[in-house]
Amino acid sequence: MTRRTPAAPTASATEAAAVWVSGSRGKLGREVCRQLRAVGVDVLEADRQGPSPVDLTDADQVARSMRGATAIIHCAAIPTPEHTEPSELVRNNTMACFNALEQAWQAGIRTAVVVSSGSVYGTSFSPEPLFFSALPVGEWTPLEFVDPYALSKDFSERMGEMYARRGMTVTALRPQWILTSGEAERIAHSRSDADGAASLWGWIHLEDAARACVLALQPQPEHRGYEALVIASDETLSETPTSDLLDRHLPAAVRRRDFPGHEGGFDSSRAAVVLGWRPTRSWRDR
Repeated sequence: MTRRTPAAPTASATEAAAVWVSGSRGKLGREVCRQLRAVGVDVLEADRQGPSPVDLTDADQVARSMRGATAIIHCAAIPTPEHTEPSELVRNNTMACFNALEQAWQAGIRTAVVVSSGSVYGTSFSPEPLFFSALPVGEWTPLEFVDPYALSKDFSERMGEMYARRGMTVTALRPQWILTSGEAERIAHSRSDADGAASLWGWIHLEDAARACVLALQPQPEHRGYEALVIASDETLSETPTSDLLDRHLPAAVRRRDFPGHEGGFDSSRAAVVLGWRPTRSWRDR
């Protein structure tokens, strides 16, 4: 597989004078902040951790932390449903996103990036076996979730769509499992192929996921005001060829195209059109 050299975001990639980033001490948020600062953008951090903690479920705290921002990137959320009561999971993820968007709107901010999740489709944390019925998976794939985590992500996307109807430019990103190269390599070598079937062996490199967030601050003219975009690697987290994976573990899934080599099962072509984004990092490069 030929790997592309990533096009580094430049200062012109965002016209924002200052970007508010929630979850700035988390895995993705920290990398988003690093990339923004690398191109000279001022960052306003909002996180429960750090010297000036912000409770994102408190609207007043969110509003104060957002003063001076001209765009927002909302990364914060409870990342997995394990060890969290469903009611708290939905309350936290939903209210944090609502407060981010509502306070941005009240402050006159008209550009928002909301980090949803590839888990919004419902296969990752389903309490009962749930698999994709057709490939590749894209923005058009139905959301058939039956779990609270995916529900909270759907709420976030629907909220973003509502604010877009008001006039805000909102980009909801659906990153697959966010990993570093080392993490991806370990998983590819240690996890059974059967265990990866529900998620189509999908993933995205941490740096690629953060770059999508930065590029979404100034989308291409093809952006429709609201977009929900798949952000996924073009390769699988498996040494087994994709066609063999599908034959063995998802034989009933409809294949709308061939999957040569280790090609991934997610279609990120809309992100290429709207953001100028493509995945560039591979765990096989190590």
